Amino acid sequence: MRLINASILTSAILAITASAACTPNTVDTAGLQKLITDGGAGYTLQLCSSQIYELSEQLNYTAANQEISTEGYPTDDTRATLKMVGFNKTTSVMAQDAGLNGAKLKNIQIDGNRLDSEDIYTAGGANIEFGGQNQNQIVEYVKSYDPRGWSCLHLAEGTFNCLNITVQNNDIGPCGRDYFQNWADGISLSCADSLVQNNQIVDATDGGIVVFGAPSSIIRNNTISVKTRTMLGGINMVDVLPWLPEGNFSNTLVEENNIFGGFSTELGNQTFGFNNFSSIIKIGIAIGPNVWFSDERYGTNKSTGGIIKNNKLSGGFSFGIGLSSSKDFQILNNSFIGNVSFFGEYGPNCTTNDKTPNQPVPLLIDYNSVENLNLSLPDNSKFQFKNGTALGLTCFLPPTSGNFWPYGEGFNSVPSPTDQVSTNDGGASQTSGSGTSTSPATTSSQSSGASRFAERSQKMIIGIGLGLLGVLLIII
Repeated sequence: MRLINASILTSAILAITASAACTPNTVDTAGLQKLITDGGAGYTLQLCSSQIYELSEQLNYTAANQEISTEGYPTDDTRATLKMVGFNKTTSVMAQDAGLNGAKLKNIQIDGNRLDSEDIYTAGGANIEFGGQNQNQIVEYVKSYDPRGWSCLHLAEGTFNCLNITVQNNDIGPCGRDYFQNWADGISLSCADSLVQNNQIVDATDGGIVVFGAPSSIIRNNTISVKTRTMLGGINMVDVLPWLPEGNFSNTLVEENNIFGGFSTELGNQTFGFNNFSSIIKIGIAIGPNVWFSDERYGTNKSTGGIIKNNKLSGGFSFGIGLSSSKDFQILNNSFIGNVSFFGEYGPNCTTNDKTPNQPVPLLIDYNSVENLNLSLPDNSKFQFKNGTALGLTCFLPPTSGNFWPYGEGFNSVPSPTDQVSTNDGGASQTSGSGTSTSPATTSSQSSGASRFAERSQKMIIGIGLGLLGVLLIII
């Protein structure tokens, strides 16, 4: 009997120990930081599932191979949440000081807690600040949203010695607001030899993924989309700083990503409808500083040496790909799937006269400012690169009325990445007097929206006919 009691007691102790393994949200910010600091190298701060931890200050990693995560490593909304509530604070977790190799942030949620009424905190950092002087860090299965600062996740270059960060399986967004200078990135990558893969970025408002050089990095199999906000650029390779020589994207590979602009939320005509949020991606893939910066602030400097291939785009954009002020790029086999349209109105920040940017088109290249490019499109592509002025293309504004947005599968959902586009018009057709242009494309998936429109009309007509027939029979 004593042995049985001892066994039961041991099991109970183990159960209590297991249930108490996570640190509860009754521990304040200072207490959490003390645990990290005292824990030393290899320490794991494991937070409790479904609990919210209000932070008055950022949590700083203090030694190599430390980890912050949720008990049991869930991947859904039961992940613990770090919520920034400190006055004028923007960053929740920081791992950029020297000596933090192998830092891990896993299976957790970061709520930047930017209120709808608040403007961006211009002096602050991102929700998550990793990289810096370090190597071999990991950010995975993290949800980051509503940053007060300029990005949901920033991977800094340090003194150009950051290497080999893995960022994967995260769900990012919303990030920022889609009004002037209140934007925020989804993922901001400047650490070299890094891997950014299998992430979902929704409603970032500056760049979905912004690549700041990050030589020899791989950005692949990410899905970038808009639902309720306009995004300036899906994947951006426009910043010639900080890596030297300026514009160094050497061997940076961007491949197999899916970029979804806005889709119609309301039934319009047989081809296009209206989006209640006026959500588009202005440039699906942006290459070269002049595409972004209309003031030509970087002079003759160019984005150099990147590889962009096998990416797929669908939905509503101003430009699918915008390309200028770049050299030694390989841009290969990128394609459009499902339904697409290209539209936008000239905004107040668009340059004028001989520098007026080209109207929206699927593929825009400024041949006057590019050198030594290797360009190819799929054999069945209905779109070709159009030569034109590609200067400050983010100046275009989505229309606030009208049927310009394509239908998605299931009316307004994104298409399958395997769907192929077939077009009835390979060029842009300008609408009269509005400065808005569209480039419609019809596909089998589009016919799902259009056929429903026709089907509803037919059913209505049949219903009215049957009703009238019934009335006649009653009279007879």
